[in-house]
Amino acid sequence: MSDSLIDAPMNRRDALKRATALAGGALFASSGVLAACSTAREPQATRVLSAADQDLIEEIADTLLPTTAASPGAKAANVGPVINLLLTDCYKPDAQQLMVKGLDEFRAACRERRGGEFTSLPRAERESLLREIDADAKKPGGTHYFGLMRELAMGAYFSSETGVTKALRYVRSPGPYKGCVPLTPGQPAWA
Repeated sequence: MSDSLIDAPMNRRDALKRATALAGGALFASSGVLAACSTAREPQATRVLSAADQDLIEEIADTLLPTTAASPGAKAANVGPVINLLLTDCYKPDAQQLMVKGLDEFRAACRERRGGEFTSLPRAERESLLREIDADAKKPGGTHYFGLMRELAMGAYFSSETGVTKALRYVRSPGPYKGCVPLTPGQPAWA
C-alpha cells in the first residue's frame, strides 16, 4: 500500500467515534425518519374516498358554500382533496366508514327523490335536496353522515387560503390587538 493513502495511525478513541457515527447514521436513515421528508405524494388509492366520491363531496360542499359576489365557493377553494386528506389522516375508521356509506346513501337518496345524479341537478334542486337530508339528519336516533359531511366541508373551506382571505375578514398577524371591534352590517366575520 502506498503511504500517501494512510494518514497518521488511528487511536482507539477516534476509531470508536467514527464507528459510532457510522452506525448511528445508518440506524437513523433506516428508521423511517427520513421518509417524512419525502416530497413524493401518496397515490389516490391510499385515501378513504375514491376519485368519484371526492368529486361528489366537493360538489356537495360547493352547494353548501357557493360562490357569491363577496367570496369564491368551496369548489374554487379545491376542498375535495383536503376533505379526503382530513378524513384519511384525522378521523377514526368508524367515521371513515360512516362517510363512505353515507355517500352511497346520498347517491341513492338523490336518485330516489330527484330521479338523477346530484351533479346533473340544477342549483335550486341541489339546495332543496340538501335541506331534506339535513332535516333527516336532525331526527333523533342514530348517527347520520350529513353532520360529518358538513363539518368536513366547513373545516376544509375555512382553513383554506381562499376561505380565510376572501370569505372571512383577514388581517395579517402580528398586528395590533384590539379587544373590541364592532362589526358593520354585511361585514364578514374575523379570521
